[in-house]
Amino acid sequence: MGLLDRLRGKRETDETFVNDATLPLVSILIRSMDRKTLDRAMRSAARQTWGNVEIIVVAACGASHRTLADDCMGRPLRLVFGYNQQRLSRPAAANAALDAAHGVWLNFLDDDDELDPNHVATLMQAIGTRREKLVYSATRVVDKRGKQIARVGYPGNHVQLFFHSRAASSTMMMHRSLVEDGARFDPAFDVHEDHDFQIACATRTDFLFVDAITATWHGQIGESGCGFGPNDNHAQRIATVTRIREKWQQPLQRWLRKFDEVLFVGKMYLDGGDLPAALECLERALALRPTDVNALNLCGMANFEAGALDRAEELVTRAVKRLPRQPALRDNLARIRARRAEFSGS
Repeated sequence: MGLLDRLRGKRETDETFVNDATLPLVSILIRSMDRKTLDRAMRSAARQTWGNVEIIVVAACGASHRTLADDCMGRPLRLVFGYNQQRLSRPAAANAALDAAHGVWLNFLDDDDELDPNHVATLMQAIGTRREKLVYSATRVVDKRGKQIARVGYPGNHVQLFFHSRAASSTMMMHRSLVEDGARFDPAFDVHEDHDFQIACATRTDFLFVDAITATWHGQIGESGCGFGPNDNHAQRIATVTRIREKWQQPLQRWLRKFDEVLFVGKMYLDGGDLPAALECLERALALRPTDVNALNLCGMANFEAGALDRAEELVTRAVKRLPRQPALRDNLARIRARRAEFSGS
């Protein structure tokens, strides 16, 4: 280690914060397997520019977890064990964190991820006096070398929950009244429990999106299968989403009957290149309003991108008949027919 690294480490150790009790307390909740990255996660929680923060660390690995100090860089810290210091599943550790928290607002953080210093302040300033009880931002996803490979977290609505979580759990901050109203992590879901929990919250509140990246997700680290690259288990995800859809069938179907929201999310998926989700949403939107020009055009272009040229031409032709002087529609129809001509001539 060079001199600069030693000096930087000293500054990190010596940096201290004092809570301001006049501000609402925010609890940052860390489910810990006592990885080497835990210290990094705790420091990122302690460095929040928001002036009143507590850190709760749940010893998910059980009795083997090392002891921790009563504070991290001046922020109050508590280490919580399960009954008889037993090992805890992901949902059990999350519920233990919720039970231990004293904050008005609650924010989860995995022990191998990080919050930007302005994360809590950004969300707290956005929520203000709004009625939403859950606010979220975006996270950068980095690979094992620290290079950004993706962004998670975009504007949307509860229709997204039919497919996946609306954001990484580290970027979501919820009001404790949601927990008091019964929102809990379901022990039936060993993985993707955050997806299930977000639906539990969504049945109780709208979500507020803040268009800012305020956290880092080390998505290729871990063995849950819920991340990226080597930490992505596609079959596991599909199986769990199927179970989640069965559990939450009534609210999910209620959200899927809202035309404007389904159309918005469908366009978002189409623009982002997620064709299966785009087709699911846009075909549903079209079923709700079969003569809507936007639905006809967007669903037609989703089918075009998916290679279903017959369906694409049928839908965009119907859109052109309703608005024959709209040049964008005519251009889309021309694209479809040109593609068909390419295939017929090959």
